[in-house]
Amino acid sequence: MGVAAVFLSYSTPAAPLAYITNQLGDSVSVIDSETNTVQATILVNGKPAGVAVSPNGERVYVSTPEAKGIAVIDTKKNAVVATVKLSEGSLGIAISPDNQRLYVADWYENTVSVLDTQNLEVINTIAVEKSPSGLMVSSDNRFLYVANRISDSVSQIDLKTLQTRNVTPVGKHPFGLLLDSKNERLYVANVQSDDVSVLDTKTMHLITTIKVNKLPYTVALAKNDTLLFVTNQEDGNVSVIDTKTLNVIDEITVGDKPEGISTHSDDTHVYVANWFDNTVSVIDANTRSVVKTIKTGSGSRAFGQFFSR
Repeated sequence: MGVAAVFLSYSTPAAPLAYITNQLGDSVSVIDSETNTVQATILVNGKPAGVAVSPNGERVYVSTPEAKGIAVIDTKKNAVVATVKLSEGSLGIAISPDNQRLYVADWYENTVSVLDTQNLEVINTIAVEKSPSGLMVSSDNRFLYVANRISDSVSQIDLKTLQTRNVTPVGKHPFGLLLDSKNERLYVANVQSDDVSVLDTKTMHLITTIKVNKLPYTVALAKNDTLLFVTNQEDGNVSVIDTKTLNVIDEITVGDKPEGISTHSDDTHVYVANWFDNTVSVIDANTRSVVKTIKTGSGSRAFGQFFSR
């Protein structure tokens, strides 16, 4: 009887949720990854674009350029519970692994705002290069990486001092970027040069440049960091790169104008937001094929890390 009670009291963890910003529809679609269906649609004014889910899964932070700031979603209520005014250049957004700091890139002011997540107040502003877009915080909370689109560079910010440690030239118009799980490599999608820059984070030197298809926007890793997936907006496909050889090994057709991309916590399923199709494509990294297409909202962009854990 006691054993039965133990089994009955055990609850299976809920499947991760994907929070997809629909920029043209002023909303966020919440996808249940177990059923691959939209379980809720949250109204978010201000043309939501960037997204960052807190590591504890309690909040989703969304950049709202037209509303000149960010919106904060409570994941239990599935509703916006706060907004913060910053500027009309708010786009890239990332949160620290300890849930304490939120970073928001300002496209026009060439800065990154640092917010305290407890009171949502700006506690510092970091000057960077021109038109910062994609942001990434290292898992050890030591560095912030910034893709500076107009400057064709990436900034490495020391989070202890909030000072720039390195600025590294990359391809033309970098946008999305991603660290591997060991914080050893940084992958940068360069929109206008149709390639991906691979950087060694210890030296911030360029390891190599990988040619992909037209207008690569963002990147995601899967299969224990062995595969890199790159959304090619103009070609409507995703390039697959072997991270050992650093060669393109496959191309996967998805929806029209793919942009945002994130990997499920199972490390196998990769979700792609298709801007013009108003859909999300689900890729199985084992078969390197689309296994599901999910209807979302108008202008699905989902720029950032949009999966709960």
